[in-house]
This record gives sequence, structure tokens and C-alpha cells, in this order.
Amino acid sequence: MYQYIDIAFNQKTKIGGTACGDVFHIERTPHHTTIILCDGKGHGIRANFSASMNVSYLSKLLQSDFSLRQAFDSLVNFFKQVGVDGEHYAVFSMLRIHNDGMANILSFSMPPPIFISPIGAKILNLREIEAENGIINEANCYLKNGESIMLMSDGVTQAGIGRGLDWGWESKGVCKFINDNYIQKNIDYVGLSNDITKQVFTISNGNYDDDITNIICFGRTGKVCNIITGPPTEKKNDFSVIRKFMSAEGCKVVCGGTTANVVCSMLNTNLIYGNERSNPYTPPEFIIKGIDLATEGAITLNQLYNLIDESRELMSDDNPVTKLFDKIMEANKIVFWLGTNNQPNTTSLEFIQRGLKSRQNIVRLLAERLKEIGKLVIINKI
Repeated sequence: MYQYIDIAFNQKTKIGGTACGDVFHIERTPHHTTIILCDGKGHGIRANFSASMNVSYLSKLLQSDFSLRQAFDSLVNFFKQVGVDGEHYAVFSMLRIHNDGMANILSFSMPPPIFISPIGAKILNLREIEAENGIINEANCYLKNGESIMLMSDGVTQAGIGRGLDWGWESKGVCKFINDNYIQKNIDYVGLSNDITKQVFTISNGNYDDDITNIICFGRTGKVCNIITGPPTEKKNDFSVIRKFMSAEGCKVVCGGTTANVVCSMLNTNLIYGNERSNPYTPPEFIIKGIDLATEGAITLNQLYNLIDESRELMSDDNPVTKLFDKIMEANKIVFWLGTNNQPNTTSLEFIQRGLKSRQNIVRLLAERLKEIGKLVIINKI
């Protein structure tokens, strides 16, 4: 069963209307989810710039196949060279949660993370590990569905200093708040994230004395959408590919008339036309036993890409493009099963005149856009 790492967060700036000095980044791969939280020195634009620059630096290292620890160590080494008075000094935490639930947290001068489950919240003890460029603070744990890890900036833990709390709210105060108010079978992590920020406001006598960020990363059962478009490259692979497609976890979508015929042939069932095209903007829809949605291919995928950022309220419920939009937006993980057989000529004058991109190109563009809005996208070439 696919475990999805969902994110609940809340963020407030010290001074309303200015940029936040806390910046975070989420990156998903087929193997893990990584969260980076960086707190830039000071407040406002300068702090936001410093935090953004360092988050970008870490992200680029990870994308270049640096391990979590290598990326962390590289930035810590830089800060040790420039010192706390350096122009772009910042503190940061990095959290990586693997598909099996194993979580690794690295922290540089940030409040310790908090582990939250239906039976209680506790501070994760960071152990000190000697590395080439100094001391690394690290914690490990295992995350199951319904459990979470919270990262936060010191705007949370230092709330209340000078307003009745000598050392601020502190991590132990945050833990007590969670244990007193939120320990139950099904924790509302979005509500918890919002309430932590409200409590900071209350503790600080109606003020935000610092930039405030809390990020709660929690495991839940994810939704998967499988989309097969284009027959397998080698016809001899039709049966094995369709068998794998049908046995994959999640809903099943077929995009393409030829692809639909291949699927029907392998499933030994009939292809039924599900709608009559009333206008040139509504592509055909098919009915295939055992398939959640079946549509025409090129037009449907191109229209989906054009509509991906539009309001759902503007879309017609009985349009197959809308139905595909709904399947994708409900899913956390989208798997494209991309075939290359029966590909139209990508330089075809008809395709160019109609503004349609080839299957290969439109799937690539869809994948890029869906990743930008937080979906995990995998392209399996078949």
C-alpha cells in the first residue's frame, strides 16, 4: 500500500506585509520525500533572500545525487567559514522520509523536531555526530500512517520571551500543548498546525515577535492514478504490459483509441462508446469493463494541460477531460504508462495547425506541471 507523506504548515511574518525570513521546500521522488526548512538571519526581504538562497543550494545538491548528509555538511562547512556575521548566514533543518517510513532528520542550530502520534507527542533527541567539518545533529525514527514529524523555526519555541516566559514556550511547551489538546485516534494535523500558530500569538500577548513557521509531515494512505497512453512499443509485450497495468495499485485510466482497443483485446472485452461528441471541444469517451475512465488520447491530454490551472467550477462535469482532471487532482501519485507504438508524426501539419503536442511531449509537460503543484509523477515507458 502506497504511503503518502502529506504536509500541513502554517507561517506568519513578524511584520505583516513583508517577506518571511523562514523558507521551506518540499521535494518528492519515487523513493522518498524531503523537506528543507531554513531560517534566514534577521527579518524581511534580506532574511528571505538568505533563506531562499540556502534552500536552493541544498536542493541543487540533492538533485545532483548528493546524499542528505553530504548536502548538509557542505552548507554547514560554508557557515563555519563565514561565521554568524556572514551576509547570508542561516540555520536549517532537513527531513527525509523514505517510502518504508524510515525518517532521517539533520539539524543546524534549529529547534529539535517533535514526533507526534495518536498516543502522544515527544521531542526527538538529536545526537551529535562528528563529521569532517564539525558536529552534525541527527535523529532517526520510523513513521507509520497517522504519525507525524514537526519541524519549526525558533519563532515558535521562543514565543513568550519577555512576556512572562523566561525561556519562551520551548519545545517541551509545544509538546505539552499537543498532548493536552490533540492526542486522539485521528489527529487533524492541519488544525493542529493552525492552532500552534494561534497559541504563539496568545503567548506573545497578541504579537508575532519573530517569523513563525511550523511544518507537520504526516503519513497517510495515498491515492494512485495509473494512466496508460499509447500501445506498447513492441506488440509482443502487449499482454505482459496490460497485465502489469491492471495489477498496479490505484485507479486505471486509458487515454487513446488505439490504446483502448489493445486493452480490450488483452482483457477479452468490448469497447463501448460512452458519449456522442456534441461539439469539437469534447473528446470521445469509452467504456471498458474494469477500467475507471477511458478517453481519446491526444486531444484529451492536450486539453487537460491547458485546463490544469483553471477553476474546477468552470468545467463541465460530463466532459471526459474534466473526469480525467478529477482523477489526477484526487491522486497523490500519478503513473504514466507511456507507449511509443502508433505515434503520430510530431511534425505533422495537422498537429501543428491544431496546436496539439505529441503524446511524448504533452506527457512530459503534464508531468512537469503536476510536480510543481506537489504531485509525485512517474513515467514508465512501455
